[in-house]
Amino acid sequence: MSLYPTSTVFMLAPQRHGSNKTQSMLSAQHPELHGPYPPLPRQAFMKLAESLGDQLLEAMTANANLSPRPLLTQGKSIHPEDVRKELKARNLPEDVLGISIALAHVGARYHNEHNTRILCKSPDNLDIAEKFRDGFQDTAFIHLIRDPRAVWNSARGTPRGPQTPHAAALKWADYHARVLDLSRTLPLITMRYEDLMLQPETELKRACTFLDIPFLSSMLEDHVSDSAQQAASKNPGLWGNLAKPVMLTRIDAWKNELPSQEVEIIENTCAQVMKAFGYNRTCSPSKLTQEQKEFKPLISNKEAVAEPRAEQLAHIASLQSKLRKVA
Repeated sequence: MSLYPTSTVFMLAPQRHGSNKTQSMLSAQHPELHGPYPPLPRQAFMKLAESLGDQLLEAMTANANLSPRPLLTQGKSIHPEDVRKELKARNLPEDVLGISIALAHVGARYHNEHNTRILCKSPDNLDIAEKFRDGFQDTAFIHLIRDPRAVWNSARGTPRGPQTPHAAALKWADYHARVLDLSRTLPLITMRYEDLMLQPETELKRACTFLDIPFLSSMLEDHVSDSAQQAASKNPGLWGNLAKPVMLTRIDAWKNELPSQEVEIIENTCAQVMKAFGYNRTCSPSKLTQEQKEFKPLISNKEAVAEPRAEQLAHIASLQSKLRKVA
C-alpha cells in the first residue's frame, strides 16, 4: 500500500451533522488549518481512475476548477502542473487520494497558507479512512456526531437520504459504529455537535489540544470571516448559517417537532450506539414491529435546494460517456 503523508485532518461526519459549521469554526480564523469546501466528488473518480489512466490528474484538476466554492478565487484556475509539483514535493502517489490531497494544498498556498494542515470534510472520509487506514502519515481524524433524533428531524421531508425514521437510524448507527471501530487504532477525537454549540470555547480548546495547535479567540467569530461570508452569499439555502453566530434554537428542536412514535422508532433502532456516545433515550425499550420499521410519515416536502455541484457532476457524466465510447 502507498504511504500518504497528508498533513491533513479528516473530518468524519455524515450529512445533517453540522460539518460545515464545525469546519468553519475550526479553520476559518485559524492560520494552522485550511478548510476548503470538498474540491471534487472523490468516489466518482475512484470508480473512473483505472479507465482514465494517465488522464486522471488532468480530469480531477478540471473538475476541481468547476467547484461551486473553488480552491482558487477571482476566476483563477489550478493547472495540472501545479498539482504534479505538489505531489512530488509531498511524496504523494498520483492516485485519486494523493491528487485530492495535493489539490487542497495548492489551494492553501494560493491563500498564502503554506505550512497549514488541511481540514478535509469530504463526505466519503469514512470510506477513505477504512480503505487506507494503514497508509496514513501526519494525519488525524475529528469525528463529529449529532443526536440521531435531531438528524432525522433535520432530514425528514427532504428528497435525499433515508425516507423513514428506521432507515435513518440504521444509517446513523452503522456510520458511528464504524468510527468507533476506527478509534481503536487511529488518532481520533469525537466532538458532539450539541456540545460544540452549547460550549464552543471548551470544545474548540479540546480540539486544538488534540491537534497540538493554539486556541484563538477569533475561532469563536468564524461567521465574520471572508470564507464564511462568501459561502453564505453563494448558496444561502445550504451555507447561509455560516455567516451567522452559533444558533442554539435548533439543538433540541426535535423534542417539540418530532412525533413521539418516530422518537420511539429511532431510539429502539440505535439505542446501543446512542448510549456509547452519551445520548439518553426518552422511551422505554421495546422490540420494533414490522409496521414501525416500514413507517413513513406523511409530511410536506421541504423546499429543495439546488445541487451545488451541478457543473462537476455534468463533467463527470461527460467523462463517463467518452470512456464508454472508447470502450
